[in-house]
Amino acid sequence: MKPTFQPYPLGHSINGSPHSVCVSLPTMADVIGYEEKEARVLEAFEAGYPRFFLNPLIAELASRLSREGVMDEEDPLLPTQSAAADLCHYLNLDPERAVPVLSLWTVRLPEGQDIRAATRAFLQHTGCGISSREAESQLEQHFGEAPHPEERAPGHPDEHLSYIRSRLHSIYGTLVESDIHIFRSGMNAFYSGFRAIQAVQMERKRDLWIQLGWLYVDTSRILEKFSLDGADPVQIYNVMDFSELENVLHREGHRVAGIVTEVPTNPLVQTPDVEALRALADKYRAALILDPTLVSPHNVNILSYSDLHINSLTKYAASSADVMMGAIALNGHSRFYDDLREKVAAFGTAPASGDLARMALQIQHYPDTIKAINATTVEVAAFLETHPGVKQLYWARSQPSAYNYNWLQHLESGPGGILTFTTNKPLREFYDRCNFVKSPSFGTRFTMMCPFMYLAHYDLVSTPQGRYVLLGHGVDPDLIRLSIGLEPAGAIISELERTL
Repeated sequence: MKPTFQPYPLGHSINGSPHSVCVSLPTMADVIGYEEKEARVLEAFEAGYPRFFLNPLIAELASRLSREGVMDEEDPLLPTQSAAADLCHYLNLDPERAVPVLSLWTVRLPEGQDIRAATRAFLQHTGCGISSREAESQLEQHFGEAPHPEERAPGHPDEHLSYIRSRLHSIYGTLVESDIHIFRSGMNAFYSGFRAIQAVQMERKRDLWIQLGWLYVDTSRILEKFSLDGADPVQIYNVMDFSELENVLHREGHRVAGIVTEVPTNPLVQTPDVEALRALADKYRAALILDPTLVSPHNVNILSYSDLHINSLTKYAASSADVMMGAIALNGHSRFYDDLREKVAAFGTAPASGDLARMALQIQHYPDTIKAINATTVEVAAFLETHPGVKQLYWARSQPSAYNYNWLQHLESGPGGILTFTTNKPLREFYDRCNFVKSPSFGTRFTMMCPFMYLAHYDLVSTPQGRYVLLGHGVDPDLIRLSIGLEPAGAIISELERTL
């Protein structure tokens, strides 16, 4: 009998779309080859996660413009003058290097690999680069290229934006729909929110940020790279014990601008006591940024505890894995509300019209998607919890944070789709045999998995010292993060049983 899940070849675009955000890394050798920048791996890619991979449509547009002498092929394409100016400031370049190209912008970079690497890092962390649909539109308008057919919601971009906001308003519970701001990626939403709070708190002579928990890598990088000089962020990894946090606030509370955490955290799926966290933030007049993306705001209601609510719509809302988007929701009862309402959109970049049309189509299925994923996750978690091949399982209902999580349950009242676990066999042996889609991201209609720490923190997992650091913070370097899709629970369990 053939296995239920068929293997995907290296570099394969999972959904066949030129706008795919998922690409297959079928073996650990491929994962390591990707991190080591092996030509064998990189040349096989048809697509990839847009903040880490230059989509072929964007590369083709840059190549066409280069041949016409409009720009250097290796210079970045950006959607707005503001984004180009932001990049110039980050790179300490003359603002005059930002120039318009068609209806887009570029920055004329000086020669040197270091500055090009810094540019790629900026685009990765801030998520402000152009989208593949923007590139496709430019290729169609200026070079006569036929666009790839795909289904999109009918109507005008303003209608799409309004529809997306209205759907999110019913989930988040904002006072008004205008308290929701939409950006071109989840990281661009976080970047804009962080910069907005930073601008507000600078006026109050507050410059220090606290990261609570082992958070997604680019969240940490924004705190590290965009904090003010002399204000290196404080990283506190234990989200279940606030004693260290309380000590830092007691010592530095007068200068703390904000506290950032995920609810639950990625990848350990731990939920802090947000009520106690809110009380601490209030006591020291710090802003609190909360992000429920890992499980979806359909499952946890945390807007009332946050000053800024960040959500990547790339996950769950865009479950076909072919459009990037993010949202900020403002808490109308926050002490920062009036200040943030004026500033929160200033640092980010709005989505392209094609991406809005695609999201408006997919977000219609958001409630049914998360409901189905929730139900399947419960069944798969029950299997993994008792399987002898599983060393440790982390999910939203794991102890000791299950009480904190369950207390926040909302609408669908489910656990979301993330199950992180370690196995009793070598990582390579399990990973290479398994036939799930093997790719980063999560919240898709199809089940997928990845060796999360290898893709997010290869610098740590690839050295004995780094692995020692991870283990010291309670993070196993060989974690597998499984994102449950819409397949039958029995099919997912059967594949896990075959490979565990």
